[in-house]
Amino acid sequence: MKRKTNTLAALGWLVTYPDENLRQALPEIESVLQTEKWLPEKSLTGIRKLIAELQNRDLLDVQEEYVNLFDRTPSLSLHLFEHVHGDSRERGPAMVDLDRIYRVAGMENASDETPDYLPLFLEYLSILEPEQARDDLKGAIDVIAALGERLKKRDSLYAAVFDGLIAASKQAPDMKNLQRALEIDAGALPSAEALDEVWEAQFAFDNPMGKSSDGCPKAEDMLARIGIESVKTEKRS
Repeated sequence: MKRKTNTLAALGWLVTYPDENLRQALPEIESVLQTEKWLPEKSLTGIRKLIAELQNRDLLDVQEEYVNLFDRTPSLSLHLFEHVHGDSRERGPAMVDLDRIYRVAGMENASDETPDYLPLFLEYLSILEPEQARDDLKGAIDVIAALGERLKKRDSLYAAVFDGLIAASKQAPDMKNLQRALEIDAGALPSAEALDEVWEAQFAFDNPMGKSSDGCPKAEDMLARIGIESVKTEKRS
């Protein structure tokens, strides 16, 4: 699988679980972001601060912070479909469709993560033509923007990655959708009681998704919410 851009994949690596392998790759990641010039200097400055922290802080402290953010805070989940329709039964068929899209494009998911995992989605975008990658990224920009704003409220340097994704897409988020999402959940570390509550849909769009005959969103509609066509996608060279 040959990448046509490394920037989006590099941004995805920065929000994977920080271990020694990631630390060793950080100089290369920074070099890629600097060389490809997809991101403005403002975004690069914030990302350099994150890279420095990942390199220099005690690894156990960095890992604990990562878990508190992305594993223990539902509204900061890196699984995109959780922000589209929570844990509803429609998430499964959408996963199947998204995995099939990856396969058609020539990418196999060899990880333990579900197809909607943000770093995996960014890896997929990296094998597309740059303009197509930007177009597909635009579809997820409201979710990405909400994640970034929630991270800022937690004073997390990881927010720079999400600002970088917005800059790379060249698409501003819908401010009404963003404000609505933040009103529902600003991103604070939830209490133990809150963690036991059922997920609720976080983006109540003015134009609701299409419904299937049983009243549930179709998988292809969920895919469309992150800018990906359904299984009709043709294989790209």
